[in-house]
Amino acid sequence: MKKTLFILCIAGILLSQGCKDDDTLLIEGTGTVVDFSGTGNCSMAIELDNGTYIQPTVYPGDFVFADGQRVEVSYLIMKDVISGCEKGLPCEIHSIRQIGCASFATLPYLKYDSLKNDPVQLHEAYIDGDCLHIKLSYSGGCRTHTVDLARILPECGTPPLPPPTFEIRHNSNGDACEAYITKDYRFDLSPLKKEGTTKVILNAKLMNGFFSKTFDYPLK
Repeated sequence: MKKTLFILCIAGILLSQGCKDDDTLLIEGTGTVVDFSGTGNCSMAIELDNGTYIQPTVYPGDFVFADGQRVEVSYLIMKDVISGCEKGLPCEIHSIRQIGCASFATLPYLKYDSLKNDPVQLHEAYIDGDCLHIKLSYSGGCRTHTVDLARILPECGTPPLPPPTFEIRHNSNGDACEAYITKDYRFDLSPLKKEGTTKVILNAKLMNGFFSKTFDYPLK
């Protein structure tokens, strides 16, 4: 009889633990980081693959969010937190890891000017694994800005070819506002591996000049 009561007691405890409120259940998914900085009261959000948005209100402090970054995440919805941003629900991120970066664009020589090239302030640029990480700023706050990494193809494809050359292309959409906005971006360089690349050139039009740097890739 005592053994039966003990088993029933354990079963009751396990049942009560399995019937917790939905607020305590971790949700898992994959998505893409979108930086809404400079848009209303918004900052970082994650657009999940099912089309919904979540806001990383609480998250591991050592993780660096970057626009276009692909992530795998587990989170809790913070239903008691009211956010001034309408881009999704505030969430507590329990775990997050990068699983990919944004793709770069390719500009043939004759379409060199097909992407806008408004100036930026470049704070840092480095290669992390297969991703090029850039941190930059620009003035704005009233219109949506886009930042692309564009590979510029040479006019002549005859060997010897120069190292793959990229430019940071910023489209301000004519934004005349003067808020100072800083964002991180990550772009995937892995398609270059098939070409036997050993060097990568990065150029950028700056507010006070021109930036050009050659990186080793893949990293030794």
